[in-house]
Amino acid sequence: MTTYDLYVESGPMKRKTMVHVPAIAGCTARGDTTDAALEATPDAIHAFLRFLARHGERISPTAPFRTRVAEHQTQGTFLGNGAIFIAPDLEPLADRDARLALTRLAALHAELRRVTRGLTAKQLAATPKAGRPIVAILAHIVGAEGGYLRQVSGASRLHREVEQALIDPHDALDRLHELESARLDAMSSRERSEMVMRGQSRWTARCALRRMLEHAWEHYVEIAARTGTTP
Repeated sequence: MTTYDLYVESGPMKRKTMVHVPAIAGCTARGDTTDAALEATPDAIHAFLRFLARHGERISPTAPFRTRVAEHQTQGTFLGNGAIFIAPDLEPLADRDARLALTRLAALHAELRRVTRGLTAKQLAATPKAGRPIVAILAHIVGAEGGYLRQVSGASRLHREVEQALIDPHDALDRLHELESARLDAMSSRERSEMVMRGQSRWTARCALRRMLEHAWEHYVEIAARTGTTP
């Protein structure tokens, strides 16, 4: 039986917790407390495995598995929001893993389009009781995703065009994926292996791809829930 290592980050008093499952790149779970986040993790894993199976990965979404906490970080800033840097992030980014991440990212972009394509402009712009309008979430995804990998030429321009309603956010995500693919193709072996500091945070190529996938997945789940779609 497969055992998935969990990397956990918790804010003060173990509240606002985020769980990362790096063996399934992109899979993550949240909770208002550490216990709630860990309790939600098995369902999050099953949902992510179903998503992978829908998009052609040879994986069983119903296969039994175990989980174990490999690391639990409680010291640092912005914990519970994806600020964690975990041991697997230090591994050099192999081309196979880069291609897999880009394939999953394209699939997430397709899922975002699928769950919103039947919505009217009014529905996309509607402000809920809590959170942002869906169109604002999509614009946020474009802006954040372009910032995870360093030196993605054209990413900032795409974000501005989305905010100015000059381009459909889904079309922007498709174009952004092309730019990210080109950036990875041009990334040197040194860049794929090195760790650098970005302000107070550490960065590696593997960490960047992990967070790109996790971020897109989180907001896909958010929009799916908003539209009554099962992830």
